[in-house]
Amino acid sequence: MQKLSLFFSILILASCSAKLKTVTQADADRGNAKYNDVTLASLQEGKSIFVGNCGKCHGLKDPTSRTEEKWNKIVPIMVKKVNKNGKDVKITPDQESLLLKYLVTMSEAK
Repeated sequence: MQKLSLFFSILILASCSAKLKTVTQADADRGNAKYNDVTLASLQEGKSIFVGNCGKCHGLKDPTSRTEEKWNKIVPIMVKKVNKNGKDVKITPDQESLLLKYLVTMSEAK
């Protein structure tokens, strides 16, 4: 019975987290039109930063759940919190830029 309870707890937690879309070259092309330096690799790195850091404190949000304007407000606040409160984790300005470009680009994904 305890194993069944654990299984359902994990299932519920997993369902609360966003199912993130796979980053494609079309996403990179769309992002590059806005930022001029976005590549498929940089979007994948931004996604990795998002998954590896943001999910530690709360469930991952679907990038389409926020507009560019909202991500531009939220990301700097969250990065500041992580850098102030995080013990071993620090997000560099370059990583913050990759994260923001990923979120903004993917917020416009269809």
